[in-house]
Amino acid sequence: MRTSTLPDVRPVSDLRQNMAEVMKSIDTENRPVILTKHGRGRYILLSIEDYNRITALNALYEVIDEGIADIEAGRASDFRGFAQELRGSHFIPLG
Repeated sequence: MRTSTLPDVRPVSDLRQNMAEVMKSIDTENRPVILTKHGRGRYILLSIEDYNRITALNALYEVIDEGIADIEAGRASDFRGFAQELRGSHFIPLG
């Protein structure tokens, strides 16, 4: 896993003028670059590796949130109940 520190903050004009340097910074310093427009954060550049990691974590958090909502709404059972349901169905275990 990459070790990220605080992001590098640069004006968007810096990207226009120094794209190769900005891209190299993302790779060598292992941190995203925040691009500002009119002094305010507007865009974030990050590696595909970091983007994929963030996307995977967000998907995991969504599944966890759904599970918590199911538990709170009473739409969950313990493992023993689940196993009994499987045995009562036509489920045939492999192996």
